[in-house]
Amino acid sequence: MSHPLCEGFGDPRAEAGLAPFPAPATLTPSSIDRMIRLFHTADLHLGLKFTRGGYTPALRERLVARRMECLREMVALAQERSCEVFVIAGDLFDTPRVPKGLVKEAATILAAFEGVVVVLPGNHDYAQDEDPLWPGFVDALGERHHLLRRETPCDLRDQGIPLVIFPGVCGSRHSQTHAIGWVPEALAALDLPEEVRRIGVAHGSLEGLSPDFEGDYFPMTRKELEATGLDLWLLGHTHIRYPDLDAFTNHRILYPATPEPDGFDCRHGGSALILELESDGTVRGESLGTGSYAFRTLSKTLQNAEDVESLRASLASSKAERDLVKLTLSGRLAGELYDTRGEWIGELEKSVLYLETDLSGLQREISAADIGREYTIGSFPHRLLGGLAESPEDAEALQLAWELVKEARS
Repeated sequence: MSHPLCEGFGDPRAEAGLAPFPAPATLTPSSIDRMIRLFHTADLHLGLKFTRGGYTPALRERLVARRMECLREMVALAQERSCEVFVIAGDLFDTPRVPKGLVKEAATILAAFEGVVVVLPGNHDYAQDEDPLWPGFVDALGERHHLLRRETPCDLRDQGIPLVIFPGVCGSRHSQTHAIGWVPEALAALDLPEEVRRIGVAHGSLEGLSPDFEGDYFPMTRKELEATGLDLWLLGHTHIRYPDLDAFTNHRILYPATPEPDGFDCRHGGSALILELESDGTVRGESLGTGSYAFRTLSKTLQNAEDVESLRASLASSKAERDLVKLTLSGRLAGELYDTRGEWIGELEKSVLYLETDLSGLQREISAADIGREYTIGSFPHRLLGGLAESPEDAEALQLAWELVKEARS
């Protein structure tokens, strides 16, 4: 049964006719003096609809489904690596009003984890008094697992794990105040033995790292986190990993990154953390790649056929089943290359899963032959454009004049 300071819920395995989970172990001196392995993830945003951009319905469906697949894979990975605690540091869901079937599916996946699952509401799936999300979730989660929706420590010692978790709970979408101010007093009141690890789980921005210019997302500073007296802080909200290392020792303020990339502002492959907490206070971390899709941005200036071939080569290494690319082109191309841009861009699309193009900076190079073909020798347009074409420095003026003259003729 769960500790009275945590919120535990009924076991759906019994309701489904499955064998119950083994009873939790009780603490003994030997079980206290040992390493604890945790899995740390955040910001999966289940229910994200991917309605922005020009995705086809089929691709949008794939991107949506992938996020649930990622959760299932992370639970399996945590199990494979013998993690005892699976921590989600906020924004498991994209909004508080995702479909009930999706909520139940996520909870059922987590309930199958053989250790202890700990879920914190984030600023996207924040806890509310009249809550449309979390009651249905906890009904399917299971009594050995915990939803951190109260400012109370979650003590896992009676589940055989010498660990107490202090949550920074989000109760709204925005806040200019962090949710960890209660922790120092609560920690002092518990008077925990030295061997028991103390970790915080919070969701919000970190000064100097997160792009929270107005301070609207539960802003925290390193000094405030360190002053709580906890051994370690597991954070969510910022979608990049921090520290940006594949492996580390004794970093104590951690963001795992979103485990599955969700847009072109996400330039990494998705990751989660496996952490080892030793009884002497040592923390070791390993960052694991968890994503499937890759969002890439590419900007190229094109001047000739060689540049177009170079662009083809840069996309040739892409994977058509994985890579989504936003391509921005600029420069000037001679007549045929420019006029056939739709054809060679169409060929580029075959190299990737999705190609989004911005051609606003790409222009047609205007040559003397083009001018002679369009306008009578000696006419005002011919003299104007021909004069500008003689000087490379006037390329911008030539382009503008060409467009204005064509517009005047139409």
